[in-house]
Order: sequence, then C-alpha cells, then structure tokens
Amino acid sequence: MVTIKQVAKRAGVSFKTVSRVVNNDPTVKEENRVKILAAIEELGYQPNLAARMVRKKNSDVIGFISDEISTTPASVDILRGAQDRAWELGKTLMVFNIDPKKPSASNLLEQCRQHRAEGVVYGAMYHQPVKLPVQFDQQPLVMVNCFDPEQQRASIIPDDEQAAYDVTLQLLNKGYKRIAFLNLNPEIVAAKLRLAGFLSALKEFSIDEDQYVVEAVEKVVEGRTMDITREVADRVISEFKPDAILCGKDLVALSVYFVLERRGLRVAHDIGVASFDDWDCIPQILVPSLSSIALPYYQMGRASVTRLVNLISGKQTSLETERVKCQLSSRESF
Repeated sequence: MVTIKQVAKRAGVSFKTVSRVVNNDPTVKEENRVKILAAIEELGYQPNLAARMVRKKNSDVIGFISDEISTTPASVDILRGAQDRAWELGKTLMVFNIDPKKPSASNLLEQCRQHRAEGVVYGAMYHQPVKLPVQFDQQPLVMVNCFDPEQQRASIIPDDEQAAYDVTLQLLNKGYKRIAFLNLNPEIVAAKLRLAGFLSALKEFSIDEDQYVVEAVEKVVEGRTMDITREVADRVISEFKPDAILCGKDLVALSVYFVLERRGLRVAHDIGVASFDDWDCIPQILVPSLSSIALPYYQMGRASVTRLVNLISGKQTSLETERVKCQLSSRESF
C-alpha cells in the first residue's frame, strides 16, 4: 500500500504539505499542489478516509436517504447529480435506501449519524409532500423531489406549474386552439400544479372553456393506480376532436400515438402531441419524435447537495422551497 510519505518523497515536499493537499487546504501553493496531485496519480495513493475523519472536525460525509429513488429509472438521476456535486465539493455521499416493506427513515437517519454525516438529503421518487419524524430537525437537512407540508424544511422540487405553462404556451403560439390535457391522477401534486399552469396559459390567450378539456388517464382502485389512457384518449378524440393533446407523461403519449394511428390520424399533421418526462429513449423512437418536457432530476440532485453544504457552513439559512426549471425538448410532434 502506498503511503503519504512515499507521495511526499516523489513530489519533493514535506509530509505535512501532502496532508494539507489531501485535506483540501486552499492555502497550499499551486505549484506544490500540482506536483502532489501528479505524484498521487502516478503512485495510485488512496487516502485513509477513516483516519481523516478521526483527525478532522468535519467528516466531509453527506447522508442521502433514498425513498425508492434508486429503483426508478427516471429519478435515479437525482442520485447521479447529488454524487457528482458531492465529489466536486470534496464530500463523500453515503446512500441509504428505504426498504418499502420495512420503512424506517428514523433508523436510516441514525445510520447517517453513526457515520458522522454532516447533514442529510432526503429524496423521494416523485414530487410529493413528506412528513418526516422530528429527529430530522437535529441536523442540516434538504428534501429533494419532495417537501415538508408545513414548509419548515429546505426543499428542492421541479417547477411543474411553470413547465405546463411553458409547453401550453408553445402549443398556443403554434396555432393550436383546441387542446385536450390528458393529466395524471388528479390527487398527486404534479398533476395539480400542471393543471394550474395549463389553465394559466389558456387564460392568457383568452381560450374559452369549450375549447379545451381536461381528463385523468389514471384512476385508483383499491389503492392501486390503473392506467386508462387508451379508452380516455379514444373517447376524447371522438367526442371533443382536439387539434392538440398534452400528455401527463411519455407512456401516456405512447398510448395516444397508438390510438391516433388506429384512427388514421397523423401526429403533427392532423393533431399535435406534447408530453412530460422526456423519459429515456421513448421520445426518440416514436415517429414523429415526441416533444417532451424533461424533469430536472440531475439538476435537482446537484442543487440539493449545494444547498445542504451551504446550510452546514452557515452560508445559507433560508428554508424556502427552491423550484428548478424544467426544459422542453422540442422535436417533431407539434
């Protein structure tokens, strides 16, 4: 195993100077830092993190309690963004996944403490209110993709309302005036916010109530969410005859494409289609390719770690909710 003394000898500096570089001391001369980092790379030196934690007042460890994020293909980017930002800030991200069969956020919080985590990020797999135990008030905390219903904790969430407003405005600016919004379960937070954004854009364009329709394509039966997109889309297209359809997610848009094809209607020519999620390869494999709003999971993960480190250092004390802008990937569907 390569030692810190071997690194010092190769770089031609003192043991203490190498130690300061390893511990991110900004006062080290740049020329010495460059030599030491080159020696570390050449020798393959790995700092002893446990020893560093004992020596330092701060552990440089951030706990991330994941409520099923790592099992969700889209929201897993929250973890990727958090990890990347933690590395940039010289922090180690320790991820703890909540077991849905035996949920215990408090137990995972205790594990974070045992690893001397300086603070905790709590992330959820979809935008929702989360009431955390009072134990979470005992250390710096940032919630991501979720929020405290009493607004007493810092949180990072997607700006769903602005996203719906933006995409609806684009549809209206392109001349679509008879729009059907196939929304998700109306009880979830994102669906409510997107509806508000959708209606706000319509009001700005003075669209009459008989020129738009809103339908839910999900229903809850005995606690299970069921997709009813095809039957709803078929009925809306037959009865309302929209010139554009805004879909609550890309999987809804996929079903809408099938319904339109069966009816002999061409996407973008006979009817415009837009969506939310910009999920994986779905928008690109559809023909024509689907214009979809990307949820800013990666950016939210980065923002959560930045916010937490600022809380830990005292640079920031506000517990206000931060809304991250969503981006429309414009393609060929409208």
